[in-house]
Amino acid sequence: MNQMIGRRLGCLVIGAAVVFIGCDSGKIQNFEGIEIDAISRLGRIDIRIYLTNDEGHRLLWDPSILTPQIGVSAISESEFTTNAKIYSLRGGMQGIKVYDGRVFDLRWSRDPHSPYRLLRGEVPHSEIKNDKERDTIMGILTVTVQTEKQGPFTDTLNETQIYSAVSGTN
Repeated sequence: MNQMIGRRLGCLVIGAAVVFIGCDSGKIQNFEGIEIDAISRLGRIDIRIYLTNDEGHRLLWDPSILTPQIGVSAISESEFTTNAKIYSLRGGMQGIKVYDGRVFDLRWSRDPHSPYRLLRGEVPHSEIKNDKERDTIMGILTVTVQTEKQGPFTDTLNETQIYSAVSGTN
């Protein structure tokens, strides 16, 4: 009789653990914000989106089952909704909006020799409108990221290269 009660209690505890983990699936543990970085490359702006905690510290890439792409809480890139807004600069001030749309080719990534969890994406230069009145190749980039259960989280780079170095072209 005691063995049967022990087994039922064990099954109840395991079931409760599965329900608890299941309720938290689709969420990234400690994900409370983003920090972005961007580099202008030939044909595109490469965007790195670091996931951060509530204190602004970058999340680490580790083998925990509660990190993205691992175990029960795996989150696919397709479950993220992104938006990028890009503005030109005129006289050091925000000019016109030259792009408002999604971040292309979003994927999980990792910088070499870095322990930080990040998403990578891009905005093709061909998608960015030319501001004929701009006076610099620099601009303002704002990225927003969210999942069904977390976010939206937003970060802005106030001066990043948005146009190629060739004058008058994207």
